[in-house]
Amino acid sequence: MPSRFDRAVTVTEESLSLAWIPVVATLLSGSQVARALAAGGGGGVTFPFPAGLPTLWTYVSLPSGPAGVGIGGPLSVALFVPLFLVGLLVTSALEAGFLGALNARIDGDPPALGDGVQRFTLRMVGVNLIRFGVVLVAVPFLILPPVGLLVVLVLSYLVYGLPFAVVVADADLGTALSETVERAKAGGEYATFGLTHLVAGAVGSVVLSGAVRNLGPVGILFGTTVVAVPAVIVAAYGLLLFRDFQRSSGTDRDGGGPGRAAGRDAVASRGDDDRPDVAESVPGPSAEDDGEHDR
Repeated sequence: MPSRFDRAVTVTEESLSLAWIPVVATLLSGSQVARALAAGGGGGVTFPFPAGLPTLWTYVSLPSGPAGVGIGGPLSVALFVPLFLVGLLVTSALEAGFLGALNARIDGDPPALGDGVQRFTLRMVGVNLIRFGVVLVAVPFLILPPVGLLVVLVLSYLVYGLPFAVVVADADLGTALSETVERAKAGGEYATFGLTHLVAGAVGSVVLSGAVRNLGPVGILFGTTVVAVPAVIVAAYGLLLFRDFQRSSGTDRDGGGPGRAAGRDAVASRGDDDRPDVAESVPGPSAEDDGEHDR
């Protein structure tokens, strides 16, 4: 039987048309682009846990603080709030469509991006608000940076699997959060995936941070291209991990029973010889709380 990583690579090979989504999510993050362009050189490292929609900013350490000219007073709030809400909604919709399409691909169905957007966007808004809350909780500890970093790492570890749990089980946010925290406390394969990604991501972030901060627009385009396909692999692996969790627990929260869950995993484990043709089953594209753990 192929390893989970091999299965994730197989799913990615069948879903390359979805690699445009991490690219778009990267370039739509205007604040991160502005900070990168204003960085003025240097380097850095970040310690990322897996994300449902990894982007370049997941793996890049940027200088703290806003880029560009600040606007003070009520006007800054009037601008920030609507921009934050629009960004939150767009990011959540992209993540919902991305994971929903990949999950359908694992089932052997054509990835319907619109269906994922419709089904999961509101729950992904909740996921992203929880991620934002992790940062807010760590703020009081930033007077002691090592302690602040540790708090962010621990809380991020507890919730990194949340988007995968939501999509795989089609679960409400509370149920998914409870399952994710229990998986995190149990350690095992959840911890292995998270820590392996953290170490590999930290190594990659040294190169990507240097390129982005020193090469300007060229560095951003380079990093965006480099990250696009690995982002699909990371997301596919996370979905497969939680599908294996679901199968091992003997439950199927989609209502199809254990037999249906086992059948879906059999599809995900198929070999190269019997996988569907990508051109037939993967349509072209229709119509960040990233890089959080900087040192």
